[in-house]
Amino acid sequence: MHTILVVDDDDRVRHLLGRLLIQLGHHVLEAASASDALDVLDREAVDLALVDVLMPGRDGVWLTEQILARHPGVPVALVTGLLEMDPTVTLRPGVVGYLVKPFTRHDIERLLDEAFAAPAAARTEAIDLATFDAM
Repeated sequence: MHTILVVDDDDRVRHLLGRLLIQLGHHVLEAASASDALDVLDREAVDLALVDVLMPGRDGVWLTEQILARHPGVPVALVTGLLEMDPTVTLRPGVVGYLVKPFTRHDIERLLDEAFAAPAAARTEAIDLATFDAM
């Protein structure tokens, strides 16, 4: 069982993700904003943060930067309604993937498999963008 922080300003999405994660056997913490998420991270040990990209005030990109700086051992997965994400965000060390809304249970399971499959050190290594561009 992993402890997963779900950060989303939309109550319905946050609760849906929480219920699905609980059904999959995980412990879930929730936050409705970036500042609430940082408060949770300062108090609780978290194995993964699922962060909504588009939130009012401090957005998910800002929060991701804060998590990676303040809690470098916590991997981040982004949740977005955007069909495309900037590779400088999605490929940054510590970001293990992203979910596109609307998502399915299978999408969540695949993301969790990828997030927890690699050793922690491998999740935080930088990706050589020159190698990525050559693919």
